[in-house]
Amino acid sequence: PLSMSPQSPSGATAERLFRGKVMLAPMVRAGTLPMRLLALHYSADTVYGEELIDKKVMKLKRIENAKLGTVDFVQDTPHAPVVFRTCPAVERGRLVFQLGSSSPESAVAAAHVVAADVDGIDLNMGCPKKFSLQGGMGAALLENQGVAVAVVSALRREMPPQISISCKIRLLETPALTV
Repeated sequence: PLSMSPQSPSGATAERLFRGKVMLAPMVRAGTLPMRLLALHYSADTVYGEELIDKKVMKLKRIENAKLGTVDFVQDTPHAPVVFRTCPAVERGRLVFQLGSSSPESAVAAAHVVAADVDGIDLNMGCPKKFSLQGGMGAALLENQGVAVAVVSALRREMPPQISISCKIRLLETPALTV
């Protein structure tokens, strides 16, 4: 069984990343590296990357960019664009990767791609976009709690204990429906 006490590696990471912290919350098109660095410069303690879908992340290639001092995740194609970039010198100990998924296996495979370069994995359970809902991701997970539990449990079981696992949720019509 997983202990989330502050003495456990998972609990210590969660305490460091979340309790009493100022955060740049996960937002579409606002979780890119420039915005995260700006938020950290202006006193954010924890920052989130923008949501990336598991199937896309699983195909990314990790490249250390010595010129910029970044770690870049790119599609494995010629002249591939950077899909996700982190600056370890600034973000280490403060970065949460937001993942869109509806599959425990795909979520774990995607998380393994970025785990060495982030401090937490956050499952997006709040996005109401049609794309996410049709794929059983985002807010659709609030309606399919069995899948949500399976994805979160798989992530916690398969990720190193120092990687925090969390979920972003959307408030439903009533508190009872939400929790």
